[in-house]
Amino acid sequence: MLSSAGDLSRECAKLRELLVAGYRVAAGQNHAASRLAIEGWGKELEGLRADLGKMEGIIGLKPRLTSGWAGPPKDFADVLASLVATVESKPDQTATVDAQTFLSAAQLRLDDYREAMRRKQRAEAASQAAKVAYDAYCTVMEEELDALYQDVQEDFSTFYRLINEGDEEKFTAKLSPTAGKLDFSVNFYERGLFPPAAFHSERHQDGMGVCLYLALMKRLSGDKFTLALLDDVVMSVDSGHRYQFCKLLKTHFTNTQFVITTHDRLWAEQMRSAGLVTGKTSLSFHGWTVETGPLVESNAEVWDDIAAALAKNKVPEAAGTLRRHLEFVARRLADNLGASPIFKSDGNYELGELLPSVLVRLRELCGKAADAAQSWGNSAEKDAALERKKLLSTCNGAVNVEQWAVNKAVHYNEWANFGRKDFEPVIAAFLELLGCFRCDGCESWLYITPRGHPDSVRCSCSRVNLNLKSKGK
Repeated sequence: MLSSAGDLSRECAKLRELLVAGYRVAAGQNHAASRLAIEGWGKELEGLRADLGKMEGIIGLKPRLTSGWAGPPKDFADVLASLVATVESKPDQTATVDAQTFLSAAQLRLDDYREAMRRKQRAEAASQAAKVAYDAYCTVMEEELDALYQDVQEDFSTFYRLINEGDEEKFTAKLSPTAGKLDFSVNFYERGLFPPAAFHSERHQDGMGVCLYLALMKRLSGDKFTLALLDDVVMSVDSGHRYQFCKLLKTHFTNTQFVITTHDRLWAEQMRSAGLVTGKTSLSFHGWTVETGPLVESNAEVWDDIAAALAKNKVPEAAGTLRRHLEFVARRLADNLGASPIFKSDGNYELGELLPSVLVRLRELCGKAADAAQSWGNSAEKDAALERKKLLSTCNGAVNVEQWAVNKAVHYNEWANFGRKDFEPVIAAFLELLGCFRCDGCESWLYITPRGHPDSVRCSCSRVNLNLKSKGK
């Protein structure tokens, strides 16, 4: 019973919804009678639905439920037929709706297409502008890089020729940019341009590496290249080219502070001899520990080492230090001044072979400088050249008297039991002699320039500058 009452309630609700729809149609068509009939029947059905929710209401509805619960008005059939006729008389809107739907979709797609075309045009304009900018950038970049490569290769060639002065005087290099890389070729004794590893030794390649680094830093940093750290960069380079490397740093990088580290004491002495560093600007480490860090020697100069050994009356040690220093200096001066010792194929010259030829060479140069000064009528330069030549002869005489003591003190001899007082005049004699080959101002060793056919003898600071070219007659 309850289930049937619930079903009836739902049917009443559906029927009322249909009546509301019919009422709207009737209202639109101005059927007043139909509208009133439908409206009255709707209210009646709403009341029926309310009664179906109560037991007493259902009992009271028994006659209606048995006779036909819907109870439409008497003329409802006519009203419904009129309503149906009205609806059916309406034209079919299917084609119109389809057309409207199609046109609406077409309009949306047309708007999307137009927007896409506008975006395409903007993208093409942006692409063209970007290509113009990119082409301009590439052109300027290539011009700048070509100019940079040109400057770098010129500086590199100049630096390398200076290091290898007298050997590769016509050396050139070429930096050639290609797709994704930079080709680097160097001249091999005018046989053509080749990669550095093709014909040049490891020593030459190491020298090229340093020269290329310096050339790049000079061009890339310019005046801002004020500090550089070089760590054992010439270990594979021979002593002659190392000395030229000192000249390169002094002449081309006067505003750059170099911090140079090395394990090679000969290279350290060469830097001091060339005037690149001094005793005040160099430090020697004789060891280090985790607790203390580097241990610095208290006597950086060789003469301090000799003096320290003599202070402890260690004459053999002082003599050994002196002889090693003289061997190094004699070899250096022979190269600087273009001395002519007796040729030896192995290049293993003794001190007694190098030092005399160096003395002869400097006397010869001083004499030539005096003659050149006289030809120009420059009495001051003539006197300076003759004074150096005279001092050289005086010092050489003292050395000849004392030189025998060096070998006797180095080697064990029972009778050669030297004391400090005996060896001090030897030290003084050699110190005064070497002073003839050194500038008092910059403390660098004298050298001839150019090496092949010299026209002057000078020092690094040009305080000593002896002209060798006489005035033409």
